Amino acid sequence: MGREELIGKLRESHRVIEPGQDVAIELFRPEDALGVALAYYATYGDTFPLEHVYDPKEIIRRNATDDQYTVVARTPRGEVVGLFGLFRHAPNPGVYEAGQLMVLKSYRKRGLSTEFSLVAHDKLPKQLRIPVVFLEAVSNHTVSQRIVLPRGLAFTGLEVECMSSGVQAKENDGARDISLLLMFKVFEKTSRDVHAPEPYRTFCETMYAELALPRVFSSAAALSGDTLASPFFIQKTGLMRLTVTRAGRDFGAVVSAAEAKAGPQGVLQIFLNLGDAAAPPAVELLLARGYFLAGLLPYWFGADGLLLQKVGREPDWDAIQGADQRAAALRDMVREEFERARRGETGLPDPAEDRDGLPGG
Repeated sequence: MGREELIGKLRESHRVIEPGQDVAIELFRPEDALGVALAYYATYGDTFPLEHVYDPKEIIRRNATDDQYTVVARTPRGEVVGLFGLFRHAPNPGVYEAGQLMVLKSYRKRGLSTEFSLVAHDKLPKQLRIPVVFLEAVSNHTVSQRIVLPRGLAFTGLEVECMSSGVQAKENDGARDISLLLMFKVFEKTSRDVHAPEPYRTFCETMYAELALPRVFSSAAALSGDTLASPFFIQKTGLMRLTVTRAGRDFGAVVSAAEAKAGPQGVLQIFLNLGDAAAPPAVELLLARGYFLAGLLPYWFGADGLLLQKVGREPDWDAIQGADQRAAALRDMVREEFERARRGETGLPDPAEDRDGLPGG
């Protein structure tokens, strides 16, 4: 069943939900599937980029596995008035994204988002023994950031203009795409070896100190063998994500193919595995091609990940709002990295410099 047919069925199924009812926040049940799909439609219209959120059968299937846990706010009549999900998103199955939080307009200003945050970023991960959760918080406002900060999440990166404003068009219309702040919370802090590129070693050390993560820094090795990478491309937004488990001698060619797919105005994100000894020379190659540092992703591959980006135009930095000084410092660091890349330089000006709490920022 295609998107248009799914949306048509949701229009036919829509019913007005009486406001003011009591709600219970509980894990998804199969009978919630239609209400979940209707909540997506009520919040995003037909613009949400993933088609399966409009398909009740697919929602049931996904929630029958460990790949996704949906939590709903349900009325006594069984109507879904809000939800969020925990999703496997990274190569490491122990890393879950907490996201897609929504509350119907008639049930807002009742503290449901705060209750959802407590469940998503504390209670449920502990109950399910999930080692790591992360959030991609929108930066066109600070509401979602402020809701989760009391739960102990830390800012670790900034994905520049990677989400279409059309996803939030019904409520937050805007011409430019939206930047996302990466926020992580680690429940099981096991030691890992990392091969940190020298220009970004101090940045990594600062992140590890903030998250209290034990790390052993190891030496680099030359690019060898074949690259192991998987691309993910959203044609509508021009976003290309290349997840690189191992960088090999053909890494430059793999990156060139991804860039050609994205086009000159595309947004490219390269996720590098810091458990790979070839990560440092891979970073050197990317810096020479105009990429810039975007952040750290703890345990992304089992080992940590490092995110680098390349964009086709200068981002609207003034539109990126941070909820606290730490978020603002991270934005400023990424902006300086972008400026460095535009000047054609191949590393942070001074890796030992610490300005506004971030090395090189």
